[in-house]
Amino acid sequence: MISDTKLYEVAYAYYIQGRRQQDIAKELGVSHVQISKYLKLAEEKGIVEITVNPPYVSNAIRKRLKDFFLEKFGLENLVLVPEARSEQNKFAFLVKGSMDYLLSTYSNDALNIGFGLGRTMTELSQSHVKVADKRNRWKYYPVPNYRFSRDNRDNEYFGYLGIAQNFTKYWGGSIDKSFSRLADTDNGDSVIANLVDSDIWSSLDVVIGGVGIPLSREPNVREMVFGHDLAKQLASKDIRGDYLNYFFDSEGQVHISEKNAKYMIPLETIKKVPRKIAVACGYQKVLSILGLLECRIVDTLITDVETARLIMGYLR
Repeated sequence: MISDTKLYEVAYAYYIQGRRQQDIAKELGVSHVQISKYLKLAEEKGIVEITVNPPYVSNAIRKRLKDFFLEKFGLENLVLVPEARSEQNKFAFLVKGSMDYLLSTYSNDALNIGFGLGRTMTELSQSHVKVADKRNRWKYYPVPNYRFSRDNRDNEYFGYLGIAQNFTKYWGGSIDKSFSRLADTDNGDSVIANLVDSDIWSSLDVVIGGVGIPLSREPNVREMVFGHDLAKQLASKDIRGDYLNYFFDSEGQVHISEKNAKYMIPLETIKKVPRKIAVACGYQKVLSILGLLECRIVDTLITDVETARLIMGYLR
């Protein structure tokens, strides 16, 4: 007889992680028919409760949450996407909602867009925009990181040029020519340091980035991207997450070392960009989003209804 703990693990793998029944069955050494029986049993025991979520956000819910975020954080624009059953679908909804927001908000007029790194921006850059909706007058600017190395350049989630090239391929538009040298040099640090000192950042109309989770959750990845010295420096602080390579703690204080400042766009320059967008969802991002909103850096948050409710519940 299967235990309730095992039923939970099967249900979690299927409903939350979005794994196929065949794959779960193979891992457990049973048939996929048996997995179906386990899922039904989990429902009968109350381990699983099936809910049906509408593929839209009602006006009442939207207004309630927008009013709350405006009052608490002065957030000008809360963009809500529907809830989803699995983590995989949550993220897909988030990316689709971000694409729809950008396309509906900004026409094919000339637009300069700065973007951050990470999974969210990678997936967004790979969203297939219809040919009729392509934005051929948009120009993309990778927001500099602490360092640019060949390792990061080839990393799917942390490669500037890869994400920029995805945007031009799937969305239309071009990469600002100032970044072309990054593809032809191994000394990307010096190129980025020079770009940070240039005035191109004052031309940005929009800047968009994901919200990173605390350093403690992904120490190896963070060290690879931001460097050993900074990771060590921040280890003793209550870092909630990062946005566009700036780290922030639970009190909304922003942290950066003087050594790495030469590779960063000044925070005051980012704050002057007309529209600053953060994209994130999921229970593991709740405290990170809270920390970012306390910083009063962004004016637009794209998230799902569940995450917005979790944030509201946490504060209450």
